[in-house]
Amino acid sequence: MIDLVLENRRIRVMVVNDSRLVREYLSDIIRSIDKFELCGTARDGKEAIDKIGLIRPDVVLLDLEMPNVDGITFIERVIASCNPLPIIVVSSYGEGISPSDRKLDGNSIVFDCLDRGALDFIPIPLVPTDSGENNSDRTGQIKEKLISAIETAAKVDPHTLIPAKRKGKKVIEICHVDSQNLHFSKVRNVIIIGSSTGGPRIITEIFSSLPPGLHAAIIIVQHMPAPFTKVFARHLDEISEIRVTEARENDPLEYGTAYIAPGDYHVKLTPEGRIKLDKSGKRQGVRPSVNVTMLSAADVFGSNAIGVLLSGMGQDGAFGMKMIKMRGGKTIAQDQATSAVFGMPKAAYDIGAVDEMLPTEMIGQTIIRYVNELEKQNFHEMKQENGVQHYVG
Repeated sequence: MIDLVLENRRIRVMVVNDSRLVREYLSDIIRSIDKFELCGTARDGKEAIDKIGLIRPDVVLLDLEMPNVDGITFIERVIASCNPLPIIVVSSYGEGISPSDRKLDGNSIVFDCLDRGALDFIPIPLVPTDSGENNSDRTGQIKEKLISAIETAAKVDPHTLIPAKRKGKKVIEICHVDSQNLHFSKVRNVIIIGSSTGGPRIITEIFSSLPPGLHAAIIIVQHMPAPFTKVFARHLDEISEIRVTEARENDPLEYGTAYIAPGDYHVKLTPEGRIKLDKSGKRQGVRPSVNVTMLSAADVFGSNAIGVLLSGMGQDGAFGMKMIKMRGGKTIAQDQATSAVFGMPKAAYDIGAVDEMLPTEMIGQTIIRYVNELEKQNFHEMKQENGVQHYVG
């Protein structure tokens, strides 16, 4: 038994997190506990996978949003390997959620991890610190949770964590929007477009091909300083048949309208179909973050979300695209030949988050096709639910 083996030695713990501050914070906690041994750290899932065979941890503490290989992809690969390991998700995405509540907005991502084989999760602040009395108390609480979770994980047979579908059992996954999550009926479809360097020109080209009255609301997350997002919105509004505006707090989502994330604000979507501006910490060094908006869209709209990732440096958006795809939504990435910087699209492709990798000139028409497919699906669903013979958008 695993627990008998561990009785005579310390539990080996690996910390995987792209934030140096969080790595050091968690590492210091592990070092302060005599029964634990910090056997290694990694900055992302790829580095962790490369190290696991050498350092042989008993338990892994894992972040979710990371470059190269994200947390969910890491879980899938490790659990599917010949030597699965107990994994505890330690992330700010789970803050404020309890295992008994699976419906809190913005946090269902945690349960995607559990469904894929992670053993447990522990929520932590985005920027943890020990300074101040309240923060010291918070660190103490996190430390208690870590001790309990790690001791439990060390006694678990990792093979029991393998999801049923990996054991050959048939699992039916429902990807449609949860009707209890949506408290509005006007807008059922949403498109999230993320881009950075080289993106504005591509967005302009895409918008010149979109028809008026498109049955979807569009959120554009362009890495751009605050003074320029309003100007960019005005430019797109002039050249497009789609109405384009800079997003404001509590704006209602409307069909045929695009909302540009204002500089220095994350954009989230509420179950009531409204915009929520968020000035929480930067993600992967950026605010607005494509990941934040795509994760929110995946949670609220489920399979009625479409993700589009365009030219840009870095890896923002890859994780968000993966979540949209996991919820049953469609994802598009700009191809290398037409990308000024093939960073963000490549990152999404590398983790299997892309349905179609397309040149610029095909992206607009593919968006229209996806929206039309969603409308047909919505039509049939509403007929079944309401018994009506026609659909009013």
